[in-house]
Amino acid sequence: MKLFACICNQPQRLPIALAPVRAALIAQPPVSRWGLGYVQGGDVLLVRTPKASAVPVDLAGPLTAEIKTDCVIAQAVRDDGLGLGGTDNTPPFRFRRWMYAQSGLDNQLFSGAAGGAAEEVTPRLLEHIPEYLRRNLKGRTPAELIFHVFLAMLHDEGNIDDANLSPAASRRALAATLKLVAAELARAGKTESGLGNVALTNGRSMVVAHLDDPLRLRRLWVTGERGERDESFRGYLLVSGGDGDPKDGFEDVPVQRSVLISRDLQVSFADLAP
Repeated sequence: MKLFACICNQPQRLPIALAPVRAALIAQPPVSRWGLGYVQGGDVLLVRTPKASAVPVDLAGPLTAEIKTDCVIAQAVRDDGLGLGGTDNTPPFRFRRWMYAQSGLDNQLFSGAAGGAAEEVTPRLLEHIPEYLRRNLKGRTPAELIFHVFLAMLHDEGNIDDANLSPAASRRALAATLKLVAAELARAGKTESGLGNVALTNGRSMVVAHLDDPLRLRRLWVTGERGERDESFRGYLLVSGGDGDPKDGFEDVPVQRSVLISRDLQVSFADLAP
């Protein structure tokens, strides 16, 4: 399903920068739930809609209202077949300054449908999460669980509250998280792909990883009174999801690569190996 993440240096101009690509940010129905997380005044705030929609959902819609932000993650999901609903199971997920979403995740990998073997995965992953982080688990989605494994990796390195943590350090923690999750799934007899794409941020830098679904990157622009590009504005948008594929102005991110965007909006690419 659809996921997008963006970061810029001028919050008040983000809606203008997104206007030319709004069509790429619309999630096609059926949508079971959707949400948008953003950073404002140093706080991570969420707008989540746990209700199903039979019409297209404009994930960027809330940004056209009173929201002024320089960092956003939004996601729409379809029915996962596990009967998970409600606000707590609606992405994106947050902890302190961290925000996380994961698209295309095959939730059936974590269900007990295939002989019950995968029922072992969740307890084993929980063993890696400190108690104070477990208390932040509100819902029952695999994405939220994987997010907390990532937070546990940061905790182990003493980085969980580092506001200036580099995107390279975040990438290493994410790579270690995905490696652990894949190992536990394999141990439970599930070796298929299906971990989807991941977007995470601490509000100052961002990491978006391409695992399965197509992932595309675009530089955001605003123009001046004469139609020229205003170089004072800098921003980047990443879109994941196969419906309404974006084309013009977007570049494909290779699979098993991650996009790292630093606090000063420098973009680099890195492998997902730990």
